Amino acid sequence: MSVLVLLTLLVLVVLNYCACRDARYPPVLMSVVWLIAMTLYYLSPLEINTIGVLTVLIFISAVLAFSCGGYLALALSESGQGTESQRLALHAFSSPHPRLKRIFLILSVVMLPLMVVKAFQIASQSSSEVFFIALRWELQADDSKGFGYFGYAPLLSYFTTFIYAIEPRRSRWEKLQYYVSFVGSVAYAVLSTGRTFFFLIVAVLVGISLIQGRFRLRTFILSALLFLLSFALLGISMAKGADPDESWADNASSLGESLLTYAEGPIPAFDQVVRKHEPLEYGKNTFIGPLNIVRRLAGKSYLSPIQEEVDVPFPTNVYTGIHPVYKDFGIVGVVLAFAMVGVASTFFYLKGLARDPLHTFYYGLALFPLLLITFSDQCFAPMMTWIMFSLAAYLYFRSGRGRQESATL
Repeated sequence: MSVLVLLTLLVLVVLNYCACRDARYPPVLMSVVWLIAMTLYYLSPLEINTIGVLTVLIFISAVLAFSCGGYLALALSESGQGTESQRLALHAFSSPHPRLKRIFLILSVVMLPLMVVKAFQIASQSSSEVFFIALRWELQADDSKGFGYFGYAPLLSYFTTFIYAIEPRRSRWEKLQYYVSFVGSVAYAVLSTGRTFFFLIVAVLVGISLIQGRFRLRTFILSALLFLLSFALLGISMAKGADPDESWADNASSLGESLLTYAEGPIPAFDQVVRKHEPLEYGKNTFIGPLNIVRRLAGKSYLSPIQEEVDVPFPTNVYTGIHPVYKDFGIVGVVLAFAMVGVASTFFYLKGLARDPLHTFYYGLALFPLLLITFSDQCFAPMMTWIMFSLAAYLYFRSGRGRQESATL
């Protein structure tokens, strides 16, 4: 069955590429991501559970539905068959709000030391003497309030970095501002004690670089290094797949194995969900973000997005990005949801090719859950975060001078 699955995914990769002749086309990326993930799973050197036929069909259905959504967006868009010059030309636009952008940068930089102080206060409540482990435990506790209002500072920093990446940096001063913002965002990601925000920064910046036609080998190398360093350093500092007391050489093997378990574990974990045939939950997982806002207003406890741990045979508690929709609405929900995501992602792609800065932002943002689709849900659970980012970007790029600039695109 493994050969048939991989051949099917390879055919989808080829068909999606032929539809647009562009590797940046979201259905191409979606099918490539699944092809790589399933290849790793079937050729894995790890001992890992075997998945059933129904699970495979669900995976293929999600890719196929996403691809059909992409085809629909291409068919409905007049710009879908744009000329090569339109695709490659860089539209020279100025920043709609240069002062506001600098204010965002100043605020995010000023808030960083306050965030560090808050982090040490949170970590001091733990019994662990290792700072990152203590901070992680306290942030993950059921009764944790996190960083409170300081928790919005990282979002502001990430947003600032992304708009600096989108807009032209014509002087050394503008380039310096971008690098300061980038370093600040990385520092905020470190304080989160998780790898997710590192992946967010990398994915969005790569997406922006791709859609603007600026993606080079150097960009790929730097992105890969940031990804690997964040995975390794956080793994060592929190003893997740590595031992802080061991040397880098001794930790290399265990970190490699840890990376494989992260990449492959969600696939058989989702298979366990499929085999249980539990009753549908009709939105409890897909719309957990909005539901938690309602529960907070009603004075009720939050629904935790963290799933129970299962053995595959090694322990994992992530179930791919298909998991929430499948648990809520079954395979029909998977098909409909990912068809709509495919339409939206391709729409952002087409508008991004026309150098619309707003949709360049949206394309980069959409790339993040797409690249992590085989690992975890970064599309539905963080829905409120994506709404905040999207609304902020719309106001930034479509108000004042931003509206005038968009009219010329």
